Amino acid sequence: MGDSHVVFGATGALGSAIVRRLAADRTPVRAVVRDAEAARQLLPASAGIFVADALNRNSVLAACRGAGVIYHCVNVRHSRWSAQLPLITENILAAAKETKARLLFPGNAYGYGPLRTVPAAEDHPLLATSKKGRLRIALEDELMDAHSRGEIRLVIPRFPDLYGPYVTNPLMAPIFEAALAGRVATWPSDLDVPHSLLYIDDAAAACVLLAATDSAYGQVWHVPGPGPLTGRQFLEAVFRAADAEPKTKALSRTLFRLFGIFIPDAGEMVELLYQFEQPLVLDGSKFALAFPSFSYTPHDDAIRRTVEWFREQSSR
Repeated sequence: MGDSHVVFGATGALGSAIVRRLAADRTPVRAVVRDAEAARQLLPASAGIFVADALNRNSVLAACRGAGVIYHCVNVRHSRWSAQLPLITENILAAAKETKARLLFPGNAYGYGPLRTVPAAEDHPLLATSKKGRLRIALEDELMDAHSRGEIRLVIPRFPDLYGPYVTNPLMAPIFEAALAGRVATWPSDLDVPHSLLYIDDAAAACVLLAATDSAYGQVWHVPGPGPLTGRQFLEAVFRAADAEPKTKALSRTLFRLFGIFIPDAGEMVELLYQFEQPLVLDGSKFALAFPSFSYTPHDDAIRRTVEWFREQSSR
């Protein structure tokens, strides 16, 4: 096992945040990317850049030489999950086995399906009702089985929806862009249902902390943020930070289905709308007890920083 921290998906929102965090801590970090030029513009100069294709096993193995910790932050468009994520995960698993590196695999709440208990702890049953949720369960099971057999060491942080700089997914980017432009910002399904939300830099800090903690491995950890907000509370906070009058609207299932005719990823979201139709609140007490010095960025501060980032992007 080496001492480098190797981050796959290093130009994505979470991957790049982890690279920045490691670089700030002066930890040797190798950013695995497909586009070196884009990576150099995005990532700290101290980060090593390695061009690789996560769909190619030999390429992944080469990227992981000398790795001490591997962060599997590769994500693909929802419409490509089934076709690509299993192979990518198998390749990264093979590299973790070969190099004896530890593996961190960030997750989400898709595998739970509609929550039976609120807030949901890590022992909530895995009752996914969506294709993506069932796929997440299968991938996590494959990796945890390898951990149980002693082939790798694995830790899984589970996050709610993330927001912050570089988070430009179809849920978050339109909200911040609308607030800055004085347009109506939309939220899926119900504006008044509580929803855990986490600032991207806090997610990265939690990943680095868990990766460095021997006792964290072999476990799932909820990292839910400073507290849930309703969609309305979140949107209104974004508009306040943008110095704009709130303009908010809920998008129905019917509209998502209609958008899905023209935008595949919007159609893929329909099966996950239950997360916005009823509370999605994760219990973070296990993480808080194990890491009492870890502090979340308050939502108002995190939202303000995110608005500032989107404002800078719009002025370029």
